[in-house]
Amino acid sequence: MKIIRSKTYYLLCALPTVVSLVSGYLNNSIFEILCAVSVLLFLIIQFSLSSYLENETNTESKQRRPVSFFVLIPTIPIITAGILLLFSPDLTAGNQSYLAISMSVVLLVCQILRFISIWKDDSLAGRLLRLTVAATMSAPLSLGITLLLYLTTAEEAAVLSCMTTVIFSSLAFLVMANIIMVSYCEYKGTIKSIRTISKAIKERKLIFTRVSILKDAFFVAGKGILSIISISFFMFVNALYSAGTGIARFIAVQMHSQEKDKQVTSYRYVGIIISISSICYVLYSVRLFFGGKTGDYDMYVALVIALYTFVEFGINIKEAIKLRKSKALEAKALRAVRFSSTLICFVLTQTAIMSFANEGDNSFSNALSGVVFGGLAALVGIYVILDSISHKKKLQFQQ
Repeated sequence: MKIIRSKTYYLLCALPTVVSLVSGYLNNSIFEILCAVSVLLFLIIQFSLSSYLENETNTESKQRRPVSFFVLIPTIPIITAGILLLFSPDLTAGNQSYLAISMSVVLLVCQILRFISIWKDDSLAGRLLRLTVAATMSAPLSLGITLLLYLTTAEEAAVLSCMTTVIFSSLAFLVMANIIMVSYCEYKGTIKSIRTISKAIKERKLIFTRVSILKDAFFVAGKGILSIISISFFMFVNALYSAGTGIARFIAVQMHSQEKDKQVTSYRYVGIIISISSICYVLYSVRLFFGGKTGDYDMYVALVIALYTFVEFGINIKEAIKLRKSKALEAKALRAVRFSSTLICFVLTQTAIMSFANEGDNSFSNALSGVVFGGLAALVGIYVILDSISHKKKLQFQQ
């Protein structure tokens, strides 16, 4: 572990980092400064983590203290830097940029050499420090690639460098989050830690479902505020639909503690809420055929909406696969709520993206999408109602 805590290594990394800070100051570039600050914070985490783990070497894994969430702090400046590039592309292609590129290369080489030096260290400290060093590489990589983009393709540099920085910083965040996860799972491997957490989620499924309800409430509030700010009745309608699915999800969650007869009744209520909400959504969409407008969205807002939709779609598909064999009414109700909500999200995504991608009038296509997906969601609700009637008859026959 002497190599890990070598003062020479930290001095070699500190020098180009300070130079990058000065270069950012001379360039009036917040981006360069944030990247340099991120490197400094990562170096502090490396030193602190190595010291901490060395002190815990002789302690049994179950008795070792978890790693603090402070290890995520170094990723915050670089994530912020990537986002700022969209709104204030303040980098210039001067001599200082070439200097900053050189310093980022030096930093990257130092991290690669450090990574190689601890490659064969199979101790707990060595394994976690390898992850930290890998995360540290995100800052010099983002800085160097971004400056090169500004020097070569100035017109598209803002978007490309933003994507590059956000990707690298997100990977760094995931790596550091993995360290925290492993530490809270008695320092098991990543795969074993994921299995431990997955098992805990299954055992506390109800808690996580209630957290999902809070998530629905958050997005309802967010869509409501956004509809007021943008004066968009279309967004307000989507907020109302989210509120309806949130109520349906709440009813579905309560089914686990109910008797069979009441479960069937609650199951029917879920179908009724989905049907009514979807039919109202279809009626609003029909209005768009006759001159109604859905509103325009900024490109970045639209991309955020699209990203959320695809994430939600992925989560819903995963839950559907996991519960595909479950015939419990609660599971069927939750599947119906998730599916109908995802269908409506597709309408919102299409409307948001087309508002900036196509400068013409998109009312017809948005209306058609709303009618089709809203109609499918209504069919889901009707199916739940009919299924509840079937379960009711079976229950009466058994009695």
